[in-house]
Amino acid sequence: MYRYLLLFGLSSTIAVHAQAVTPISSLQLESSDKEVVQAFQWAKSQALAYAHDDSDPVGPWYEAALPGRDSFCMRDVSHQTTGAAALGLYSQNRNMLERFAAAVSPGRDWAGYWEIDKLGNPSAADYLSDNDFWYNLPANFDLLDSIVRMWRWTGDNTYVNHPSFRRFFETTATAYVNAWDLQPDLILKRQRLMNQRLSKGKFVQARGIPSYTEGEVNFSLGTDLLAAEYRAFESLRFVALSRHEVRPAQQYEYTANKILHLIERSAWSEKSRHFTGFFSQDGAMHGAGDAMVLYFGATKDSRHIRAALSHIESAAYLKNIGIEEESYLAQTFYRYGENNAAYERIMDLTRPNKDRRDYPEVSFSVIGAIVTGMMGIEVVDGGNPERPLLHSIARLPKNSDSATLTGVRIRENLVDLQHVGDRRSILTNRSGPTFHWQASFSGKVPFLIVNGHPVRSKISSTAAQAPVSWIITKVASGATVVVSRP
Repeated sequence: MYRYLLLFGLSSTIAVHAQAVTPISSLQLESSDKEVVQAFQWAKSQALAYAHDDSDPVGPWYEAALPGRDSFCMRDVSHQTTGAAALGLYSQNRNMLERFAAAVSPGRDWAGYWEIDKLGNPSAADYLSDNDFWYNLPANFDLLDSIVRMWRWTGDNTYVNHPSFRRFFETTATAYVNAWDLQPDLILKRQRLMNQRLSKGKFVQARGIPSYTEGEVNFSLGTDLLAAEYRAFESLRFVALSRHEVRPAQQYEYTANKILHLIERSAWSEKSRHFTGFFSQDGAMHGAGDAMVLYFGATKDSRHIRAALSHIESAAYLKNIGIEEESYLAQTFYRYGENNAAYERIMDLTRPNKDRRDYPEVSFSVIGAIVTGMMGIEVVDGGNPERPLLHSIARLPKNSDSATLTGVRIRENLVDLQHVGDRRSILTNRSGPTFHWQASFSGKVPFLIVNGHPVRSKISSTAAQAPVSWIITKVASGATVVVSRP
């Protein structure tokens, strides 16, 4: 968690907590690059060592806090779910996300529990009472986005239909926003700490920190809070559209766009050419917020994107961040086409002498970055039989590289994906129903070859606004489809 070590420059090595039962995952990686295979194997083994079955009172879970703490934190879980899903830890994700969602309460001004232990209780390290507890305000928004991601990945409709999740969505978008002055028209004017009910207490100065960063106090709003809120309202809009709820979707889009405008106009520093991290009530801004703005996709200006990427790729930035913040970078770099920078982060995070590489978030984030980043797997939609379920694009370090990811569980399907450089992609639907695959390649390519037959491609843009060529093809159960450049 950021609370403990992010930005403080602390380091420690903590032994992995012993596991009685280690879950089995079908996910495997083979590659011409032996170093990335070693990184994957370490990350898979480490992540699974932190995964627990349902033998504890809390139910199935995995560690997402300091190792040996026997608990999971909202921020860490929100980040770790993608890697966990790729490993097939569906029940763990589902249980932990529901417990967090169900915990929000008017007695805590619609905050949840920052951390839950294996007994199913709020961790005593962060919670004494509803009036005295630790909480970082981006958490509700981050968790909401994670819930929607897991709904898309698993196809489990309880993520959006279960009463606990529906209540969480509704209260986060309304009562939570109102309670903490997070409306777009008020958020830049808000007080740093609100809703304090005690004059003294262990956590009264941390009951609603307006950022994930905890090493500073001279600010009233973190840019990461704006970025998380933008992403949450975009996710709410997606859910509303899936239900054909036009008016709510429009309202969510309106709020998201207003927050995006604040980020692009108010958080951006033209002088420093990057996103500032913190706002003060007197209008002053300081620090850097580029990493989380990019992670949440909360900027659309190509000039801002390039400059923000340059900032977080700089040696000055990289040498001064904690491992928690570093764990976000590989996936972020891949999304914006910075493949070599992403690869370097994976290699750095997994090297044997890396301080605190056993922090659970590291291994889960490396798996997530390899699956969704290097292999470019993304669950696009799939709700409509005529629309693609699975998207892929190769982001290998070198065009001479090859990589094969097998045993990827997505909804009812088990799939294998191979990339041969950026020249050829091969997908096998090992089991499960027929689905549509969107096979993508960098650059503008008029035609792509599908199982030996030329097919006119379509052209769109990546998050970094670079051109990408793609086709959509059906992949039947047991079938293999090969798509390549001419």
